[in-house]
Amino acid sequence: MPGAVRLIATRSRGYTLVEVLVAVVVFSILSASAYVALDALSSAASGHRERSEDFGGLQLAVARLDSDLRQLASRPVASGLGRNEPALVGEPRRLAGTRSGWVNPADVKRSTLQRFGWQLAGTELQRISWPVTDRVADSQALTETVLPEVEALEFSYRDASGSWQRRWPPDEALARLPVAIEVILETRRFGRVRRVVVLQ
Repeated sequence: MPGAVRLIATRSRGYTLVEVLVAVVVFSILSASAYVALDALSSAASGHRERSEDFGGLQLAVARLDSDLRQLASRPVASGLGRNEPALVGEPRRLAGTRSGWVNPADVKRSTLQRFGWQLAGTELQRISWPVTDRVADSQALTETVLPEVEALEFSYRDASGSWQRRWPPDEALARLPVAIEVILETRRFGRVRRVVVLQ
């Protein structure tokens, strides 16, 4: 018929069920891979953060111990039991000494000297301090856990002749300090740390 518009029927073609299923499977695999990768990154970041915090704790503990030893004062103290103790009482796995430079930000009436100690209790590195230098019978010590998961702590004391001693003082000289103190600290996570603190 002249002038008639001829309509051509076009058939729209969609995705088949198989194509849709393949697309879903591919998307699922990609999603699972992305999740695994993100989870691995998150775990790695968390582990790195935890390790950094633990290493920071180790550094702080060593710095505090180093500070105490470097400020040792050659001053014997009253023990609270009616006798004097040496300025430094050193054993292989613990020590107690008197340090100078005890900060006093609140301007409390007290000495700038402080009696302190370091020891290993179980797997905890502990710092002990006393509120007064010359103690009486009822003086209470403050015990603080400085570092957990410690496997070993060892001290050695170098005398003026250059010999290393296991205990200090080696004689009755209460005010004598060693020339140097060797500290060996072993932790589960970071292994063995050795420091030699020169005092004189």
